[in-house]
Amino acid sequence: MAKKPSAVDKWLAGDTTFQQQLANYLKSQRDYDSQYNRQRGIVDRDYNETTRSMNRQAAQDRDDQQNDFAGRGILHSGIFAKALGNYNTEFNAKMKNLATGKTDKLGDLSLQRTNFLRQLQLERDAARQDALRRRAAKLGL
Repeated sequence: MAKKPSAVDKWLAGDTTFQQQLANYLKSQRDYDSQYNRQRGIVDRDYNETTRSMNRQAAQDRDDQQNDFAGRGILHSGIFAKALGNYNTEFNAKMKNLATGKTDKLGDLSLQRTNFLRQLQLERDAARQDALRRRAAKLGL
């Protein structure tokens, strides 16, 4: 069973100034959400493109390194294994840094969104209080 709106809720529903403010806040939130989703998409796209590019380059680098050591006749030496290990360690560190950067960017976006929504809620609350003050003034309270 739906809860009956209170007298205050009924009055606020008829307060055109308050309703216009709510509509403006809702539009602001939708606009912000659209921008937020776009920015998230850009971060994800850039991360995925960079990851693919780095993986392609790494495969090429490993092939080149293997061909170089094979050409010198030392493919099955500890020198090649060490060089490959060093390359892989460096590559993995770069991939970790890339993932950390993505996480940081998404965290920053999320924090900005949280702050925006908090501020918007404060503005809604203030608009409600203003509407209630108008009502009280009208009633001579």
